Amino acid sequence: MKNLSSNQLRELRNKFRESKQHKYIPEASLIASWKESTALFNVAWMQQLIPYLMWKEHPLGKRIFNIQKCVRTVDIAEVWDASHLTFFEMMGNWSLGDYFKNEAVTRSREFLTSPDYLWLDPKKLAVTVFQWDESAPRDETTANKRKEVWLPADRISYLDADNNRWSPGPVGPCGPDTEIFYRVGESEYPTEWSNVWNDEDNWMEIWNNVFMEFYRDESWTLSKLNNHNVDTGMWFERMCCVMQQKESVYDTDVFSASIKKLEELTWISYFQQTRRFRIIVDHARTAFMLINDWLIPSNVAAWYVLRMIIRRMTYNIMLLKQTDLNWYQKICTELLATFRGLREFNESEIIRVIMEEIKTFLKTIQNWKSILEEMIAKEKKNQNKSLSWKEVFKLYDTYGFPLELTKEIAAENWLEINEKEYEEAAKLAKENSRQATKEMFKKWIDWSKYLEWIPQTKFIWYKEFETSDVKLLKDFDVNGQRVLIFDKTPFYPEMWGQMWDKGTIELDDWSVVKVINVQTFAGVILHIVE
Repeated sequence: MKNLSSNQLRELRNKFRESKQHKYIPEASLIASWKESTALFNVAWMQQLIPYLMWKEHPLGKRIFNIQKCVRTVDIAEVWDASHLTFFEMMGNWSLGDYFKNEAVTRSREFLTSPDYLWLDPKKLAVTVFQWDESAPRDETTANKRKEVWLPADRISYLDADNNRWSPGPVGPCGPDTEIFYRVGESEYPTEWSNVWNDEDNWMEIWNNVFMEFYRDESWTLSKLNNHNVDTGMWFERMCCVMQQKESVYDTDVFSASIKKLEELTWISYFQQTRRFRIIVDHARTAFMLINDWLIPSNVAAWYVLRMIIRRMTYNIMLLKQTDLNWYQKICTELLATFRGLREFNESEIIRVIMEEIKTFLKTIQNWKSILEEMIAKEKKNQNKSLSWKEVFKLYDTYGFPLELTKEIAAENWLEINEKEYEEAAKLAKENSRQATKEMFKKWIDWSKYLEWIPQTKFIWYKEFETSDVKLLKDFDVNGQRVLIFDKTPFYPEMWGQMWDKGTIELDDWSVVKVINVQTFAGVILHIVE
């Protein structure tokens, strides 16, 4: 095996793909923006290739490659283990109706085991292939080619569609895949009959070859694509871990500078607080990249995910060291400097956005943190093993405290949350609110009688998506629905055929209300809230 830095790995892999007549294609934004994609983020580079996987000819030809920056948060609870990250880079290459399974498998072997490239020991590799289901047969073609070029049968695991069928979203191109794993167990070599199916903890996935030959529609029905395509993704940070012979991705040169900087700033050893250090540097890197791609924290979709990432990072910094805003800014500024080179950063804008969110979070946290601590103390006193889902929902619904952070703090105190009951309560509250709004607008409303002496609202949507410099002018009920009026607002009302903005408002008593409709009358903007 060669010992390669992250930069050397990039260069060697590019050299290999170019030698196989692949053309380099620039990476895309982290924010999913293609109408064919149903994902919030660019979870894999192939999203922008969806039209070319289905029917369109790519201008660069049938063989392309790149290294794409991606964001996935489905495994956020596992971020701090040896391999999971929210932001990562994926080394991808594609065959668009050109070569298929046999050649893809052969090239995987060459890049991983040839002395000209990575020179990994084949004895430390294992693979998975698609088992079968009612919509597709067992992938014997791939399994037989794996045996022919490099692997004994006992290193091949046949897994179901949940493990070995891949798609970037619930609807779109998909297909069976074959994943390649590297041995990370305590023994240098795997024991006899060790494979991913029966010994998963000792294997780390490093590469996935997806054979995109189907399209899945809204009813989850599969139909054959005209082209047989290959979509492969190699985990860049995990390959750095392998090539630098480290125990985790956080111990590689990708993160070493940021972890060292965090040690210097906190005067705490990485080995004392490994989990928190890993969460902080991962979430910081993800937040920097998303903000640099023009995402800002909010309460909907991808914007909400960014908010949660920043708040989870801040919470973990807070548990390392209680301090003031200036220190948080110093941490963010110096961590950002350690990731220079990933992209050309708009550093001043990134720090401005992230500090606004941290400031809002710290202002809010004091109120609900004491409430949550009282809840935890009560359950412990009563020797319960879980928090009341009603109280947890109230914490979210009234004070805007996210379920994700409640779960994390509860887990640190060895308490669980009944998420099913929580979700049912949230669903019921949403339906009640929707029904109340529906009933409200069934009746004609003479808004003028509620708006005497109320001036027109200053609309600041085109300047700001959030603001704290506002004055509540009126708080009243109409047909059982609460309505708020402010002197100015960033909320866009329903008009000119456009839908209203959704979001939340934090009031002076620290309660948080959801905005479920926004109307305008005589220049006054009316916020209908839950």
